[in-house]
Amino acid sequence: MINKNLCYLSKESFPSISITGDKCYFSCIHCRQKYLKSMIHVEQKELYCKAIELEENGAKGILISGGLDKNGKVPIDYSVLKKIKEDTNLLINLHCGFINKSDARLIKESNVDSVSLDFVGSNETIKNILNMPFKVKDYENNLKFLTAENVNVIPHICVGLDQGKIVGEYNSLKILKKYPINSITLLVLIKNEMEKTKSVNYDIESIKNFFIYTRKEFPKVKLSLGCMRPRIKELDETALLFDSIVNPTKNMIKLIRNEYGIVIQEICCSLC
Repeated sequence: MINKNLCYLSKESFPSISITGDKCYFSCIHCRQKYLKSMIHVEQKELYCKAIELEENGAKGILISGGLDKNGKVPIDYSVLKKIKEDTNLLINLHCGFINKSDARLIKESNVDSVSLDFVGSNETIKNILNMPFKVKDYENNLKFLTAENVNVIPHICVGLDQGKIVGEYNSLKILKKYPINSITLLVLIKNEMEKTKSVNYDIESIKNFFIYTRKEFPKVKLSLGCMRPRIKELDETALLFDSIVNPTKNMIKLIRNEYGIVIQEICCSLC
Protein backbone atom coordinates (compact mmCIF):
# COMPACT_ATOMS: atom_id res chain seq x y z
CA MET A 1 0.00 0.00 0.00
CA ILE A 2 1.24 3.48 -0.87
CA ASN A 3 1.73 5.67 2.18
CA LYS A 4 0.87 9.30 2.79
CA ASN A 5 3.00 11.35 5.17
CA LEU A 6 1.31 13.28 7.96
CA CYS A 7 3.59 15.79 9.62
CA TYR A 8 3.11 17.35 13.03
CA LEU A 9 5.51 20.12 13.97
CA SER A 10 6.39 21.28 17.44
CA LYS A 11 8.83 23.86 18.79
CA GLU A 12 10.71 20.97 20.36
CA SER A 13 11.04 18.64 17.36
CA PHE A 14 11.63 21.16 14.58
CA PRO A 15 11.95 24.73 15.89
CA SER A 16 12.02 27.78 13.64
CA ILE A 17 14.86 30.26 14.09
CA SER A 18 15.06 33.86 12.90
CA ILE A 19 18.56 35.29 12.73
CA THR A 20 17.14 38.81 12.35
CA GLY A 21 14.70 38.74 15.25
CA ASP A 22 11.45 40.32 14.12
CA LYS A 23 13.20 42.74 11.77
CA CYS A 24 12.55 42.78 8.02
CA TYR A 25 13.37 45.58 5.60
CA PHE A 26 10.06 45.06 3.82
CA SER A 27 6.70 45.32 5.55
CA CYS A 28 4.29 43.42 3.36
CA ILE A 29 0.64 43.26 4.30
CA HIS A 30 0.86 39.50 3.91
CA CYS A 31 3.04 39.18 7.03
CA ARG A 32 4.00 42.42 8.82
CA GLN A 33 6.67 40.48 10.74
CA LYS A 34 4.01 38.34 12.47
CA TYR A 35 5.69 35.06 11.57
CA LEU A 36 9.14 36.30 12.54
CA LYS A 37 7.87 37.22 15.99
CA SER A 38 6.79 33.63 16.67
CA MET A 39 10.24 32.19 15.87
CA ILE A 40 13.19 31.70 18.22
CA HIS A 41 15.37 34.80 17.91
CA VAL A 42 19.05 33.94 17.74
CA GLU A 43 21.88 36.27 16.75
CA GLN A 44 24.07 34.81 14.06
CA LYS A 45 27.12 34.59 16.35
CA GLU A 46 25.08 32.40 18.71
CA LEU A 47 23.48 30.20 16.04
CA TYR A 48 25.96 27.32 16.23
CA CYS A 49 25.72 27.03 20.02
CA LYS A 50 21.94 27.25 19.86
CA ALA A 51 21.82 24.42 17.34
CA ILE A 52 23.92 22.23 19.62
CA GLU A 53 21.60 23.06 22.53
CA LEU A 54 18.47 22.29 20.54
CA GLU A 55 19.80 18.91 19.44
CA GLU A 56 20.72 18.04 23.02
CA ASN A 57 17.14 18.87 23.97
CA GLY A 58 15.72 16.49 21.39
CA ALA A 59 15.29 18.53 18.21
CA LYS A 60 15.40 16.56 14.97
CA GLY A 61 15.89 19.58 12.76
CA ILE A 62 15.67 23.34 12.48
CA LEU A 63 14.27 25.90 10.12
CA ILE A 64 16.74 28.74 9.60
CA SER A 65 15.03 31.91 8.46
CA GLY A 66 14.79 35.62 9.10
CA GLY A 67 13.65 38.92 7.65
CA LEU A 68 14.97 40.22 4.35
CA ASP A 69 17.58 42.94 4.06
CA LYS A 70 17.23 45.77 1.53
CA ASN A 71 18.56 43.47 -1.19
CA GLY A 72 15.88 40.90 -0.46
CA LYS A 73 18.26 38.40 1.11
CA VAL A 74 18.13 36.68 4.48
CA PRO A 75 21.64 37.66 5.68
CA ILE A 76 22.85 34.23 6.78
CA ASP A 77 26.46 33.14 7.14
CA TYR A 78 26.33 29.83 5.27
CA SER A 79 29.61 28.68 6.80
CA VAL A 80 27.83 28.46 10.17
CA LEU A 81 25.23 26.16 8.64
CA LYS A 82 28.01 24.00 7.23
CA LYS A 83 29.57 23.66 10.68
CA ILE A 84 26.21 22.76 12.21
CA LYS A 85 25.77 20.02 9.59
CA GLU A 86 29.28 18.72 10.26
CA ASP A 87 28.89 18.59 14.04
CA THR A 88 25.25 17.55 14.52
CA ASN A 89 22.64 15.22 13.07
CA LEU A 90 20.14 18.02 12.68
CA LEU A 91 18.15 18.39 9.50
CA ILE A 92 18.28 21.97 8.23
CA ASN A 93 15.63 23.64 6.13
CA LEU A 94 16.70 27.09 4.94
CA HIS A 95 14.84 30.21 3.87
CA CYS A 96 17.34 32.25 1.90
CA GLY A 97 15.40 35.04 0.21
CA PHE A 98 16.77 36.42 -3.05
CA ILE A 99 20.24 35.14 -3.87
CA ASN A 100 22.94 35.22 -6.55
CA LYS A 101 25.08 32.49 -8.10
CA SER A 102 27.75 32.75 -5.41
CA ASP A 103 25.16 32.37 -2.66
CA ALA A 104 23.77 29.28 -4.36
CA ARG A 105 27.24 27.74 -4.46
CA LEU A 106 27.79 28.46 -0.76
CA ILE A 107 24.39 27.01 0.09
CA LYS A 108 25.33 23.83 -1.75
CA GLU A 109 28.63 23.66 0.15
CA SER A 110 26.81 24.12 3.46
CA ASN A 111 25.06 20.76 2.92
CA VAL A 112 21.69 21.97 4.20
CA ASP A 113 18.98 19.40 3.61
CA SER A 114 16.53 21.65 1.81
CA VAL A 115 15.83 25.21 0.77
CA SER A 116 12.24 26.43 0.98
CA LEU A 117 11.82 28.95 -1.81
CA ASP A 118 8.81 31.23 -1.95
CA PHE A 119 7.61 31.53 -5.53
CA VAL A 120 5.29 34.27 -6.84
CA GLY A 121 4.14 34.40 -10.45
CA SER A 122 2.66 37.89 -10.66
CA ASN A 123 4.59 41.16 -10.78
CA GLU A 124 1.48 42.99 -9.57
CA THR A 125 1.16 40.76 -6.51
CA ILE A 126 4.82 41.25 -5.67
CA LYS A 127 4.37 45.01 -5.85
CA ASN A 128 0.94 45.43 -4.26
CA ILE A 129 0.86 42.64 -1.67
CA LEU A 130 4.50 41.97 -0.82
CA ASN A 131 5.55 45.60 -1.19
CA MET A 132 8.83 44.60 -2.79
CA PRO A 133 10.70 45.99 -5.83
CA PHE A 134 11.41 42.56 -7.30
CA LYS A 135 9.96 40.80 -10.32
CA VAL A 136 8.87 37.27 -11.19
CA LYS A 137 12.20 36.92 -13.00
CA ASP A 138 14.02 37.41 -9.67
CA TYR A 139 12.10 34.48 -8.18
CA GLU A 140 12.97 32.41 -11.22
CA ASN A 141 16.64 33.34 -10.88
CA ASN A 142 16.64 31.96 -7.34
CA LEU A 143 15.36 28.67 -8.67
CA LYS A 144 17.77 28.68 -11.60
CA PHE A 145 20.82 29.31 -9.42
CA LEU A 146 19.89 26.69 -6.82
CA THR A 147 18.94 23.92 -9.24
CA ALA A 148 22.15 24.57 -11.19
CA GLU A 149 24.01 23.67 -8.00
CA ASN A 150 21.80 20.59 -7.43
CA VAL A 151 20.44 22.02 -4.19
CA ASN A 152 17.32 20.31 -2.86
CA VAL A 153 15.06 23.29 -3.47
CA ILE A 154 11.34 23.15 -2.66
CA PRO A 155 9.28 25.91 -4.28
CA HIS A 156 6.45 27.16 -2.05
CA ILE A 157 3.40 28.69 -3.71
CA CYS A 158 1.00 30.64 -1.50
CA VAL A 159 -2.31 30.08 -3.26
CA GLY A 160 -4.62 33.08 -3.11
CA LEU A 161 -1.82 35.37 -1.98
CA ASP A 162 -3.45 38.30 -3.79
CA GLN A 163 -6.41 38.85 -1.43
CA GLY A 164 -7.64 35.26 -1.79
CA LYS A 165 -7.75 35.33 -5.59
CA ILE A 166 -5.82 33.23 -8.09
CA VAL A 167 -3.60 35.68 -9.99
CA GLY A 168 -0.09 34.48 -10.80
CA GLU A 169 -0.23 30.92 -9.48
CA TYR A 170 -0.61 29.23 -12.87
CA ASN A 171 2.29 31.26 -14.20
CA SER A 172 4.37 29.98 -11.29
CA LEU A 173 3.69 26.40 -12.37
CA LYS A 174 4.56 27.24 -15.96
CA ILE A 175 7.95 28.49 -14.81
CA LEU A 176 8.54 25.57 -12.44
CA LYS A 177 8.03 23.18 -15.35
CA LYS A 178 11.34 24.38 -16.79
CA TYR A 179 13.42 23.17 -13.83
CA PRO A 180 14.34 19.78 -12.34
CA ILE A 181 12.40 20.03 -9.08
CA ASN A 182 11.37 17.01 -7.01
CA SER A 183 8.94 18.64 -4.62
CA ILE A 184 6.40 21.47 -4.45
CA THR A 185 4.67 22.81 -1.36
CA LEU A 186 1.32 24.54 -1.62
CA LEU A 187 0.17 27.03 1.00
CA VAL A 188 -2.96 29.16 1.23
CA LEU A 189 -3.12 32.77 2.33
CA ILE A 190 -3.92 33.16 6.02
CA LYS A 191 -5.98 36.17 6.99
CA ASN A 192 -4.12 38.31 9.51
CA GLU A 193 -3.04 41.94 9.32
CA MET A 194 -4.17 42.02 5.71
CA GLU A 195 -7.78 42.06 6.88
CA LYS A 196 -7.30 45.55 8.29
CA THR A 197 -6.27 47.08 4.97
CA LYS A 198 -7.51 44.75 2.25
CA SER A 199 -10.62 42.64 1.83
CA VAL A 200 -9.91 38.90 1.59
CA ASN A 201 -12.52 36.74 -0.09
CA TYR A 202 -11.35 33.22 -0.78
CA ASP A 203 -12.27 31.83 -4.18
CA ILE A 204 -12.54 28.30 -2.83
CA GLU A 205 -13.38 26.58 -6.12
CA SER A 206 -10.47 28.28 -7.87
CA ILE A 207 -8.11 27.21 -5.08
CA LYS A 208 -9.33 23.62 -5.27
CA ASN A 209 -8.99 23.64 -9.06
CA PHE A 210 -5.44 24.92 -8.74
CA PHE A 211 -4.60 22.07 -6.34
CA ILE A 212 -6.02 19.58 -8.85
CA TYR A 213 -4.20 21.16 -11.77
CA THR A 214 -0.89 21.14 -9.90
CA ARG A 215 -1.23 17.42 -9.18
CA LYS A 216 -2.09 16.74 -12.82
CA GLU A 217 0.83 18.77 -14.19
CA PHE A 218 3.37 17.34 -11.74
CA PRO A 219 2.33 13.68 -11.31
CA LYS A 220 5.79 12.48 -10.25
CA VAL A 221 6.71 15.42 -8.03
CA LYS A 222 6.16 15.16 -4.28
CA LEU A 223 3.26 17.49 -3.55
CA SER A 224 2.92 18.79 0.00
CA LEU A 225 0.27 20.86 1.75
CA GLY A 226 2.12 23.11 4.18
CA CYS A 227 1.20 24.36 7.63
CA MET A 228 0.69 27.98 6.54
CA ARG A 229 -2.95 27.78 5.54
CA PRO A 230 -6.38 28.55 6.96
CA ARG A 231 -8.55 25.63 8.01
CA ILE A 232 -11.24 25.79 5.33
CA LYS A 233 -13.55 22.79 5.44
CA GLU A 234 -14.17 22.78 1.69
CA LEU A 235 -10.45 22.19 1.08
CA ASP A 236 -10.38 19.02 3.18
CA GLU A 237 -11.62 16.94 0.26
CA THR A 238 -8.39 17.65 -1.63
CA ALA A 239 -6.38 15.61 0.89
CA LEU A 240 -5.79 12.67 -1.45
CA LEU A 241 -3.98 14.90 -3.94
CA PHE A 242 -1.05 15.38 -1.60
CA ASP A 243 1.84 13.10 -0.73
CA SER A 244 2.31 14.84 2.61
CA ILE A 245 0.20 17.16 4.74
CA VAL A 246 1.27 19.20 7.75
CA ASN A 247 -1.24 19.29 10.59
CA PRO A 248 -4.08 17.59 8.69
CA THR A 249 -7.66 18.02 9.86
CA LYS A 250 -9.67 15.06 11.17
CA ASN A 251 -11.63 14.96 7.92
CA MET A 252 -8.41 14.78 5.91
CA ILE A 253 -7.10 11.93 8.04
CA LYS A 254 -10.35 10.02 7.61
CA LEU A 255 -10.22 10.38 3.83
CA ILE A 256 -6.59 9.27 3.69
CA ARG A 257 -7.09 6.25 5.96
CA ASN A 258 -9.76 4.91 3.60
CA GLU A 259 -7.28 4.76 0.71
CA TYR A 260 -3.69 4.76 1.98
CA GLY A 261 -1.32 3.81 4.74
CA ILE A 262 -0.11 6.62 6.98
CA VAL A 263 3.37 7.56 8.14
CA ILE A 264 3.57 10.16 10.91
CA GLN A 265 6.64 12.39 11.15
CA GLU A 266 7.72 15.37 13.25
CA ILE A 267 9.44 17.42 10.56
CA CYS A 268 8.52 20.35 8.33
CA CYS A 269 6.73 20.07 5.00
CA SER A 270 9.91 20.49 2.95
CA LEU A 271 11.37 17.30 4.40
CA CYS A 272 8.23 15.33 5.24
